[in-house]
Amino acid sequence: MKFLVHTRTIFKARPVPASELSDGEKFEVPAGATFVSIYDSFRIDNGHYLVYFTSELGSGANRRQGWFVPRVHVEILSCIARVTTNNLNLRKFPNPKDKDDQSIIQKLELGTLVNLFDATYIKDNSLWWYGSPLVTANKEWFQDPQTGWMSSKYLEIIDITINDINDI
Repeated sequence: MKFLVHTRTIFKARPVPASELSDGEKFEVPAGATFVSIYDSFRIDNGHYLVYFTSELGSGANRRQGWFVPRVHVEILSCIARVTTNNLNLRKFPNPKDKDDQSIIQKLELGTLVNLFDATYIKDNSLWWYGSPLVTANKEWFQDPQTGWMSSKYLEIIDITINDINDI
């Protein structure tokens, strides 16, 4: 899932008013910032949700992956696709040179569901998606899924939604 910050906000270590937190327990985020969460699920607590991001945010000893995010200041983008070929390469970089096996992170089987976070166009007008696998064709959840780039040629988008927390 991708979090779109539409109003300047403060990510918090605890779901309380920012005035009750020390400087090390809050992280200011400008409007327009986007972040990717590790999990599709999160809990709501006192008007916030606890989000675990793909990387640590903050500075120094106050860096952390999990922050409480005020629900009224963000929207959630969820885009799910199905792999339409066998052994789709999940890569470190989009549009690798031919036979560049060094950039392959893992191979995804036909029918795997993937969570897409971002996309880019490459000079030959090919679209590449950045995301991670969610569920195998046999309905088994990936444990600690890797993130990487996938060619749009081998993906079928099956669901895309933008929600605020009230819709979930």
